[in-house]
Amino acid sequence: MAKRNVRQDVVAATGFDSRVDQNEIFEIDRSTLVLQLRTLGRVINEGAEEIEMVAAERVFGKSLSRTLKRRAEKLRLIAKDLKGVLRLVERSQVVKPHGRSAAKPVRPLKRKERN
Repeated sequence: MAKRNVRQDVVAATGFDSRVDQNEIFEIDRSTLVLQLRTLGRVINEGAEEIEMVAAERVFGKSLSRTLKRRAEKLRLIAKDLKGVLRLVERSQVVKPHGRSAAKPVRPLKRKERN
């Protein structure tokens, strides 16, 4: 029989650790997204550069080369747009967990006086 190294008083973790701060979770998510956006932007730019080189060499003929060049320019615009999104994500801050904003108090309606 195999020896088991399980202590009787240890309870296995069964879910989310509520001690983890929401700010920590936010920072983890934000840094992950920043990394993904940077990687995606870099890959798109590299792909656009490769497509432009093939277009410049006119490997596939004049018409297709023009099409490739236009598509490469579109890819560069997408990468530029992602860079703007990246800046927004980098500057973002934790949203307060309140579902609703404080509403203005409602004043009771005045009754009209009868003449």
